[in-house]
Amino acid sequence: MRSRWLMLSGLGLTVLSCSLPAPSPAVEPGDGEKIHLKLLYAGHEGSDREKDFVSFLRQHFDKVDAVELAGFTGKQADGHDVVIIDYDGDGFKSPRPKLSREYSRSTVTVGVLGAFVCGSLNLKSGYL
Repeated sequence: MRSRWLMLSGLGLTVLSCSLPAPSPAVEPGDGEKIHLKLLYAGHEGSDREKDFVSFLRQHFDKVDAVELAGFTGKQADGHDVVIIDYDGDGFKSPRPKLSREYSRSTVTVGVLGAFVCGSLNLKSGYL
């Protein structure tokens, strides 16, 4: 299990915000209980990548929903603790969500798309 978490960390993840509520009670992945967070995956709806990510996340978190990245504005994040923004394929050709400066949800972006999202909000980001 932990090797899959380590694999995710090597994808070039960018975190937009770290204002996560403290999970209660704290649970380490792999001890048989789910982590008490609600996640929203915004990606390429119906793709194998989305199916794999959502399936994997649902094994470890209380609630995981998925939405199409092309229409993601941030309002869909209401009721979720963390948003994951991802898109398979060429990140230069992926849809680019329109997030306002008021967007404040804890967000993880994956790959090239993350640089575009952060750039649109005038945030500095880099690749690992």
